[in-house]
Amino acid sequence: MVIKMKNIFYKVVISFTLVTFVFLFYSCSDTGGNEKQKEEPGQFVYVETQKVKLQPFVNYITLIGVAKAYQRANVASDEGGRIKQFVKDKGEYVKEGDVILTIENDVLKANLDATKAQYELAEVNFQKQEKVYSEKVTSELQYLEAKYQRDAAKANYELIKSRYDKTFIKAPFPGIIDMKYIEEGEFAAPGVSIISILNIDRIKVEAGVPENYVDVVNTGDGVKIIFNDLEGETFDEKVSYVGSSINIDNRTFPVEVIINNRNKKIKPELNAVVKIEKERFNKIAIIPEDIVSKTDLGSIVFVEENGVAKMRIVKIESRYENKAAVTEGLKEGENLILVGFQNLVDGEKVKVLE
Repeated sequence: MVIKMKNIFYKVVISFTLVTFVFLFYSCSDTGGNEKQKEEPGQFVYVETQKVKLQPFVNYITLIGVAKAYQRANVASDEGGRIKQFVKDKGEYVKEGDVILTIENDVLKANLDATKAQYELAEVNFQKQEKVYSEKVTSELQYLEAKYQRDAAKANYELIKSRYDKTFIKAPFPGIIDMKYIEEGEFAAPGVSIISILNIDRIKVEAGVPENYVDVVNTGDGVKIIFNDLEGETFDEKVSYVGSSINIDNRTFPVEVIINNRNKKIKPELNAVVKIEKERFNKIAIIPEDIVSKTDLGSIVFVEENGVAKMRIVKIESRYENKAAVTEGLKEGENLILVGFQNLVDGEKVKVLE
């Protein structure tokens, strides 16, 4: 009887234990489900944001230009002859009026001396005839003959002197002798280039502007000249010349910018980036270009607003250096989404990573 009571007791205990275990299991399962249900409605995308800041911005027309010597001349001789001597050689700097070379001029020098003597004699004779004519001692005819002989001798002397002076080839402006086309001792025909001279104290940068900017670009507009081959050396200048006609081959019009070249680092024919100011903005949003997506609606970005992604259609004024200048669609202080925007849709929940 005692054994039978013990068996009944053990069965009751085991049954109670099983019931308790099952109750606790389902209770825990239900609690976990409730927690999961609390998390499911809150599914979100992790993003990183940055405050939109408005800042000054200059929109540029970017072109490729070429540096040219401010002045360039191929120098020739009016008098044909053999080159007697180069006073200045290739690569040397000359001032305006410096003698660069001489043409053989011995015959002209002899003629110059003879015509000078004839002119001086005619001048003396004229002065004497003028004196006696004023005293009414000689006739007017003798006086006029002396005057005309003096004038003829003077004209002949000045002609020979001009030809003689032209045998000394002089620099038309300050600059550097860049090229020699004929060597000393060789014959130089009249009008044939002997040397070329460049003035690179200043440099003229030339560029062609597309015709659609014909009403935008004007003399005096600000411009940046950047020489990438000179470690990005930059010059802030003004447009000095705007062409009045369109090139029919490439539909551009020419512009020129004059810059100082005191250290002579800029060489003619060096390429340059020419950035002409198109428009200035006092306040505009500058954002990374790679966060802008192209859609049928236009260019879009996303901002975070109270834990929700909001799509913004933006108007891009310009793109430069992997950045975009936005004139419409963003407000200062908005949380612009920089990371995690790729698969977002308007209204999706997001969480900002600190």
